[in-house]
Amino acid sequence: MWNNNKSLFLSRVLTITAAGVAIFVAFFIPTIAEWYQYMMTVEAAGILDRETMYVPMCITLYVCDALALGALWNLHVLLGNISRDEVFIPKNTSCLRRISWLCMGAGSVCIIFGLWSSIFAFVGMVAIMFGLIMRVLKNVFEKAVEIKSENDFTI
Repeated sequence: MWNNNKSLFLSRVLTITAAGVAIFVAFFIPTIAEWYQYMMTVEAAGILDRETMYVPMCITLYVCDALALGALWNLHVLLGNISRDEVFIPKNTSCLRRISWLCMGAGSVCIIFGLWSSIFAFVGMVAIMFGLIMRVLKNVFEKAVEIKSENDFTI
């Protein structure tokens, strides 16, 4: 039977797996950038020339990969706290805050690379929107931590 513990375990396994994939992909970023430059069609082109996109794409992918690893680490810490029944604590709020800023940072980098490939501008907007959603969740958690703190002092 499926329960909260199994769901939490699955989330932790998927987080670790995603981090492993991000590390693995980092070794192939130059190859991915070369392939994408070769395969990019005119429809996906941005306002800058595709012949000059290799280095900016490598930089974009490395930066986004590092930001993703940072977000996954914070998610791992958050899930670890939740597994120890430490849900409404300031450390979790900090994790959510960092995840939101990392998502917005990755989105900003992708939007800049959107000058070479317009699909990245769309991906950047989605990442920024996800960062904003994480920001709202952080605010909800922050308020819950405040309420829990007040309730702990009430007899």
